[in-house]
Amino acid sequence: MSTWKPGTPEEALLEEGWIRACQAGDLDGLEALYDKYHRQLYAYLLAMLRSPHAAEDVVQDIFVKLHHQMGSYRFQSPFHHWLFRLARNQAIDHLRREKVRFTTSLDENPLEGVPLRERVPSRGGDAAEALVGEERAAQVRAAVAELPQSFREVVILREWQDLAYEEIAQRLGLSVGTVKSRLFRARSELEKRLKNIHI
Repeated sequence: MSTWKPGTPEEALLEEGWIRACQAGDLDGLEALYDKYHRQLYAYLLAMLRSPHAAEDVVQDIFVKLHHQMGSYRFQSPFHHWLFRLARNQAIDHLRREKVRFTTSLDENPLEGVPLRERVPSRGGDAAEALVGEERAAQVRAAVAELPQSFREVVILREWQDLAYEEIAQRLGLSVGTVKSRLFRARSELEKRLKNIHI
């Protein structure tokens, strides 16, 4: 369920206008880009950082950087790829700086932006079945959060954002073969950790 797929030519032209306005120092252009990408960035960063507060802080940091660094965007690649790489770098910097431990309570309500497939909802049945589904989802979230960052990000992009291998490779600056290899190793690791859980 990628929300960053290209739109119509008209939408692309509109976005280009916002970018150029932002490069010229027009805050209206920056606000328009914020309105378009805030939710998508937040959902991605929430999955990476496992903290709503940290995810929102990093989103804000990204747009502050955009205000000052938009001039470095040269229209040589799709803007959402460039923005995504910036978000990824900011997330990595945050994890290094704060040494975040992914200890978010697994008893919280489902978080905004988390895809249904990651929640592993119950397909009907009584309250006990629903509880089992939520417990399974919590274990999946915890296991993904414990993966190395290079594995975790490909799982997030493939399984949560539902991106094709080619788009994941573009966004992360990797070859398709490397993406597939990391995803295979990540799934193997998850299978070991979740061997008693049907997912």
